[in-house]
Amino acid sequence: MAASPVSPRAAPERRSGAGCLLVAVALPVVVIVGLVIGAALNQPEGPKAERAVALADGTLAGTEWRVDAALDVDGDRCAFLYADGEQLAGACSPTPQDATFGERTVIFGRAAATADAVSVRLSDGRSVEISTQAADGIEGRYYVEVVAGDVDAVGLAP
Repeated sequence: MAASPVSPRAAPERRSGAGCLLVAVALPVVVIVGLVIGAALNQPEGPKAERAVALADGTLAGTEWRVDAALDVDGDRCAFLYADGEQLAGACSPTPQDATFGERTVIFGRAAATADAVSVRLSDGRSVEISTQAADGIEGRYYVEVVAGDVDAVGLAP
């Protein structure tokens, strides 16, 4: 008997379809979109805006003055005194500040967040008790007082 010829198998057909094309196009697009979104989400926040709230104002010895509570761009809480529209004194530390106009001195500063009042020692030996106040939209407490005399604020009394 003769052996029956074995026919070679036909090689499978290769198909190049839309699925391969879709993967070839979509994969780079997904990677690029992911990188763009990741970079956008990883950006630092924009610069913070400074805020200021007037705490007290008046006129002494012909000078218009104003004390503001301020939140600077770094987020520090500060108190500043302006005389005739120009910043004259101030600080972001809890050290009391002062400015003298004629025979009267403006004492001001920032207080502990829970303080209802502060006692400030003056260079003439007096201590003055000053009530604190909140500043709308700025965390913490602040104080402002006008006292008689050309004096300096030496520090907070215990």
